[in-house]
This record gives sequence, structure tokens and C-alpha cells, in this order.
Amino acid sequence: MPTTPAKAKRLPKSDTLTLELSGDAAILAAVREWLSMLAPRPKPKLSEFMSEHARDDTGAPITPFPFQLDMADAFTDPETERLSCRKSSRIGYSTILQSFVAWRIRYDPARTLIYQPTIDDAEKFSRDDLDPVLQWDIVREVATFKPRHADNQIRAKRYKGGWIQIKGANSPKEFRRVTADDVFQEECDGYPHASKDEGDPGRLADKRNLTSPRRFNAAGSTPKVKGTSRIDKRFEEGSQEYRYVPCPHCGEMQILTFGDGTGAGIRWEPKKNPTRAWYVCVNGCVIEEEHKADMDAAGQWRPHNPAAFPRHRSFHIWAAYSQHPGAAWIEIAREFAEVRGDPNQLRTFVNQVLGEAWVEKGEAPEWERIYLRRERNMLLGTPASWVGLLVGSVDVQRGSGGQGWLKFSVWGFGPHRRRMLVHSERIEGAASDPATWTTLNDIVSQTWKTADGRHLKLARVAIDSGDGASTMAVYTWARQHPGFAMAVKGRPAVGVLQAISPPTWQDIALNGRKIRRGVKLWTVGTSMLKLELYGLLGLETPKEGEDYPDGYVYLPDDVSQDMVKELVAEQLVEINKRKGGGAEKWDKLQERNEELDNAIYARAVAISLGVDRWTARQWAKLLGTVKAPRRPPAAAQASQAAETTAEQRQSKQTAAARPKRPAPSRRSNPFTSRGR
Repeated sequence: MPTTPAKAKRLPKSDTLTLELSGDAAILAAVREWLSMLAPRPKPKLSEFMSEHARDDTGAPITPFPFQLDMADAFTDPETERLSCRKSSRIGYSTILQSFVAWRIRYDPARTLIYQPTIDDAEKFSRDDLDPVLQWDIVREVATFKPRHADNQIRAKRYKGGWIQIKGANSPKEFRRVTADDVFQEECDGYPHASKDEGDPGRLADKRNLTSPRRFNAAGSTPKVKGTSRIDKRFEEGSQEYRYVPCPHCGEMQILTFGDGTGAGIRWEPKKNPTRAWYVCVNGCVIEEEHKADMDAAGQWRPHNPAAFPRHRSFHIWAAYSQHPGAAWIEIAREFAEVRGDPNQLRTFVNQVLGEAWVEKGEAPEWERIYLRRERNMLLGTPASWVGLLVGSVDVQRGSGGQGWLKFSVWGFGPHRRRMLVHSERIEGAASDPATWTTLNDIVSQTWKTADGRHLKLARVAIDSGDGASTMAVYTWARQHPGFAMAVKGRPAVGVLQAISPPTWQDIALNGRKIRRGVKLWTVGTSMLKLELYGLLGLETPKEGEDYPDGYVYLPDDVSQDMVKELVAEQLVEINKRKGGGAEKWDKLQERNEELDNAIYARAVAISLGVDRWTARQWAKLLGTVKAPRRPPAAAQASQAAETTAEQRQSKQTAAARPKRPAPSRRSNPFTSRGR
């Protein structure tokens, strides 16, 4: 009997089209299968995708932290066009980005741009972070990236329906002739401040997908300096979401903070070398590390700027939330205990651990407060008993009418990064006058007697060569004292994070002739050393019976007010640049600042000598407190001498037994030999 064909009835228009089929069941099943093939593939949330398909470098599955799940889902939320993550290290943002790239390839191909700070960073990201993702099983189901294939270059990958390009933000051409759907800015605070004359790299990157109908921009970075941080600004423009977690004891929802030791925050003991750490909640409950995972599992992201939600979602997350072993509360406490006395290392802690922008505290300390905290038991000219190293510094100054002077200072350094001003003197005379340098020679050859009776000479002398009119005179004097005098030049840029750079050779003019590579010149990062000095001058004087903090700066009782004013004569201010954006520079509060310059140069020289790395035993040798090693008994000495003599005799016999290698024949040089 012939099969009756299936009939479809026309139905009224509605949001969902329904077909009524009648007939053989096999035909109905075939039609359903055919229609299912036409239906769009379901797209899972990125959090589900990560949990099921993400892999680490070894190929093992990755289990996302609870705080990562909502962040990941924001990547695939069609209502979110822009995402910003102000973060610390060790929170797994790169894993989220890797998973989203794999999700794109598998479910929603697109044109993807990833900007790294430099082209070298872009190549490294491609090899170390992107290439392993392209080998995930879920990716290989739809795309194969073959080695040495035109579609699989180091910084350009092509697959069916889309492509991935990885670029460096340090080159203007990386922002030209390219349009994308997704733009990702990795570590955008590491981008250069301006791409030559073409504007800010962050803004240039954002414009690469303006014409895309489904554009998506995301940026994740560790912040750097407040006021110039790109990710900090993006976070403030977005929804400003913080992670709230419940206290396991009182249930209060709260943001985890590092704290200042008085309210909520991380606490530890002992203070210098922590062995135990815990968290104190806003209500005073003591929370142990073991509760961290459950707290995060019950946590919530709450926006502080809901007006931007969900179009621009911005997140702040720092290491205290992470369940990574290196982000345990005890590890955070240990890191802080190690760097708390050094403003430059503390800056790294604030950026990399707290995930916050560093606020430059470049305001000059009040000179009156510094003057009042002088050490009553110290005098200029007498180094303290703990001083083991003396460094001199010279600032060359020009006056009116061809006059001038040299400002000479001596700083003493000791263990625990302590330092004191030992001597300060003004040498009258212009740099062009040989008598001025003769006087300086007499002074730098002096010996200083310490409070405990030791006699110290200067280990090095730094002399500023930045004054163009006297540079050759400075070079000439430094050349006369090789290994002792160091010609230095300050580099005031705020971003320089190197106290003193390796020397470079400079040509000099001597007696009317040019000498190539005549003297070495050291470059000093003055800004970071000024910030360090101001931070250490801000340390409180300990109470009676307490130890002085590491890095304390001692000023003798007989220093003058003018000397203290010169020591804090500059402050860091923010200026507006002509081409847009801001910058920071050091401004003088008064005309004379020689003491500040000399303090900075002396500290730079001390760093070049390695004082921050010297062990307690090395300092003890300088201070003369190391005991002489005990001599072994006479019998042991005789036995040791006999063994040494036997070994030497055997070594000589072995050497004599070896055949001697004939000496190579050398041809005489007719231009240098004596028989020329």
C-alpha cells in the first residue's frame, strides 16, 4: 500500500514556528534530524567552557576559581561591549583570555586583535600562551594549525571564518590597516605613553573595531602609577565591581583588604619574619586561611557604579582572593615584611600583589620636622660606630661673573640600609681654576675617625658632570683618579627604575687634543632615589628602648637649617603635556638643592658597590667585629702540612711525566720587533 506523504499545515505567524507532521514515524524522525541540523549551535557560557575544556601547560584540566566565573561570563555576554580588569598577579586573567580565544574559534569565529606592550612580548605570548591553546581538543575539532603553514605564522593565525593577530603597542604601524571584531589589550599600563606623533596606544587600539557590528574590547593589566595608569582610568569608567565574600563566623559580606593593622585586613606574627597569618573581618572575627575557598564560593561581584553595567563591566581583583599557593595570606605577609622599608620595592608590592596604582608621594617632607628629629648624640665629622663605608659626592655650581663653587658632602653607610650625613663643605672657586681641584684633592684624601676609634677613608667619590660648562673639567679630574672618582649624570625621568646604570665611555679634550674613551660616565636614576630618600625621611623616630627601622636616615645634631632645607628642596608635581596626557617632574621649592643632589649621588654609588647585598659577616669585617678564626692544634697542623706536601709532590711528578707541548712558532713583526 503506498505511503501517504506527510502534510504540513500553514499555521498563524508567531514567535516560534511549529510544524504539524503526520505520516510515517521514520519520516518524522528524519525531518526532525534535518531541522535540528539547521538550528543554530548552542553557545555555552565561557565559565562552563573553561571548566570542561581549559587545559594548563601540561595538558591537565583547569578548575577555575569561583571569582573567575562571572568575569569569564562577561566575555560572552552580548550586552557587554567593554571589559576592564584591574588586577594583581596570580589571579588567572590570562587563563580567561586563552579560554575565550578557544571559545571564539569553536563557537563564534571572529577577527581578533591582541595587543602586547612590545613586539617581543607579542611573539612570546604567541609561542607560550596562544600556541598551546590551539592544540586543545575542543579547538582541533574545528581548526587545525599546522606547523610552517601560511595560516599559522608567529603573530598571525587564520582559521575558517576568522583570524587572530598579535601585535606590539610600541610600533605605530601596528595600528594601521587593520579592522577587527575583538580587541584585547594585555598589560596596557606597560604600553609607551605615546606612539610617536600618533597618540596614545590604548586609544588607538580601541579604534580598531569601531566599524564592527559586534565589537568587543577588553583590557587586563596590573596598574602602575596613579594618574597615568590606563587600567585604573578604565576601571573608574566602568561598573567598578568588587568581590564581596561572607565572613564564615558572622556572615557579613565584605571586600578583602590588606589593611593597616587597625581594622579589617591581613594580620601576621611575628612582624619581621611571619610564620602565621590570618584575616580580621570588619566585625573583628578571626578568619583562618582554610576558609578562603568557601568564602569565595559564596562570594558576589557588586558594582559600585551600576550606571555603566552591563555595557562596560570593570573588575578589581587582588592576590588575597586567589587560591594559588603563592598567594596564600602568609606569603602576602612575608612579601610585605621584606619590602616595607624600601619605597621602590613597596611600589612593586602595591602593583603586583594589591593590584592598585601606586600613589607617588613626592611631596617634600616638612624641613622643620626633619630638623627637630636630629640625633643629639651625633656630630658632623664623626661617623657613628655602625658606619662601615664612606662615600663622597661633589656638586659643581656656577655663580655670576665667572665665579663658582663645589659643594662636597660625605655620607656614611652601615648595615640595615642605614646612612648618616658625616660631612658637608663648600669649596669656593670656579671649575676652571686648577686651585679649586687642588683643594678638593686635599679634602677627599682626609681620614675620618669614627665614634668607636676606627679610621675610615672615602671608598668612592661621585662628581656631577651635568653642568655643560664645567663637564670637561669634571672629566679631567675624574680621569686623574681612576677607580676612585666616578663622573655621574642624573636622569630625572620618573619612570626610570634603575638606581645607577653601567658606565659608558666618554671622549674628553685634554690640553688641546681629543682623547677617545677618556673617562667613564655613570647615569643615575635620580627620581627613584629621591622617592626612596623622602620615604625614609618620613620614618618615625623610635621611642626609647626600640630599634631604629631599616633604612633610617641619621642627621647629626649640628646640621644647620639651611642644610636640611637643601635636603628636601624639591617636590614631585604633575604637569599637562602639550600633546595630551599627563607627566610628572621634580620642581624646586628653593634655589639651593646641593645637599639633595649629593645625598642621591652618594646613595647611587653605595648601591653600585653592592651595600644592599652585603651580608652581616661582610659588614662585621668592615666594622672590625669579626673574631679571628681559631687555630687548629699543633698536631693537626703538622698532619695537614704533611698531607699538603705529599699532594704537591705527587702533582709535580704527574706534571713532569706529561710530554711538553711544543711552543708555537711566532713570526717577528717588522713594525714592532727590536730588529726593525
